[in-house]
Amino acid sequence: MKYYRPKTFDEYFAIGKPNSTLLAGGTDLIPRYERGKELPATIIDLKKLPDFIGINEVGNNLEIGAATTIEDIKNNDSIKKKYTALRQSIIDFGSVQIRNRATIGGNICNASPSGDTLPALYAYDAQLLVHNRNGNRVISIRDFILNPGKTVIKNDEVLQTILIPESYSKAIFKKLGLREAMAISVVNFAIVCEDNKLTIAVGAVAPTILIFRELEKLSTEQILNKIDKTISPIDDIRATAKYRRKVLRNMLEFELNKIRK
Repeated sequence: MKYYRPKTFDEYFAIGKPNSTLLAGGTDLIPRYERGKELPATIIDLKKLPDFIGINEVGNNLEIGAATTIEDIKNNDSIKKKYTALRQSIIDFGSVQIRNRATIGGNICNASPSGDTLPALYAYDAQLLVHNRNGNRVISIRDFILNPGKTVIKNDEVLQTILIPESYSKAIFKKLGLREAMAISVVNFAIVCEDNKLTIAVGAVAPTILIFRELEKLSTEQILNKIDKTISPIDDIRATAKYRRKVLRNMLEFELNKIRK
């Protein structure tokens, strides 16, 4: 197995990528190989690439490098003050050890329907800066994830930066797991209320995160019915589809009544 740690994009794109695997934090990658998955021919470590680590306010956006750790995001003052739902989504994100290794870019590109940062990023309308040989392109996170484990990113591209519009909204994130922390969500959701506009993003009840916008004129009961008709939860080792549907409705009702006061 070959290991590369490029420091520039020219170095990165010069590496032949067939059968290669990208490495950021490794918290999802390493356990796969421990369970017997065949090792890749090449591992490319992304952490030394330009602007891949760090959190900065630039104009009307918060810019987060894709290899920024979950712990650094948790401790950032701008996120504490302005992006409540995102910060709440990472408070119980694994153990301290995991948070110091796991990256936000990895959580996005893993494309899990139960990924804890995803509902908040959807609700805040995050944009993703993707770098390629010819420059870059910006993709809405809502268009980035196609299915579990599947994104629109191409073989010659790499996620570099997460761009989140400035927000002073009332916002919350909630999850239900089989235990308080270090557990995959049975259901999760983010609610963002800004400029009298209400947005809800829900996870773990469909192949991708579901986003519901322009809900402000609906009653709580109408919102709950709309979401219930749209979701398609499944039975798995964590919960039944029936349980997911019921608990999501109950939790949403409780949180909506609080945030709409």
